[in-house]
Amino acid sequence: MGMDELNDIAIKLEKKNIPYFLVRDAGLTQLSPGTATALGIGPALSREIDEITGDLKLL
Repeated sequence: MGMDELNDIAIKLEKKNIPYFLVRDAGLTQLSPGTATALGIGPALSREIDEITGDLKLL
């Protein structure tokens, strides 16, 4: 998943007023500072989250 996809999901979450947090790396290892590494979602009902993320695959 790329940054464009993470941003698209974040926009959809904002529109639905679902809390989220985009985790960014501090850059202390191999990643550049500010690199997005995860997207935390919730709290929210699972059906509300699934409307936005239900098509994503676990890796």
